[in-house]
Amino acid sequence: MEKRTKQRLYLYAVLLVAVLLQVRYTGTLIWFPDLILLVVVYTGIFWGAREAFSIGLFAGLVRGCFSPYTFGLDLVLFPVIGALVSGLARMFYRQNPATQLLTAAVAALSVILAHTFYLNAVTANPIRIRHVIHGSQWALISTIFLAPLLFILLQAWLGLEE
Repeated sequence: MEKRTKQRLYLYAVLLVAVLLQVRYTGTLIWFPDLILLVVVYTGIFWGAREAFSIGLFAGLVRGCFSPYTFGLDLVLFPVIGALVSGLARMFYRQNPATQLLTAAVAALSVILAHTFYLNAVTANPIRIRHVIHGSQWALISTIFLAPLLFILLQAWLGLEE
């Protein structure tokens, strides 16, 4: 099997593990990071827009299955975030932890904003952004600050060269 194909299969396996962990621990640990989003961000930074779009589509499909209220939104949102993060990472040095923190922060805040606006529109129950950010601040912080460490581990495991 070709090396790139093998790496791609490993990446999808990592995404499935991230889904299982997130489904299991998100409700019980308030600081649990958004691992699904981090896999999409990692793919955007290190694999490029096309691969990030496809893994984002798969991530949105899988994540949407566990949150039916935002299924359609996740199906669109995650591929777009993957492609946008890829563009943002090209503007800076992708190996720099500051770039990785910035892209993870932009992606995480984009998901929070999109979900909040979407749910406000659908339920006609205005939820304030600051309340959502305050309620998920520990998960948001852990998602952002875990990004560089997770990306180092994924690069080593998938065998990507700089």
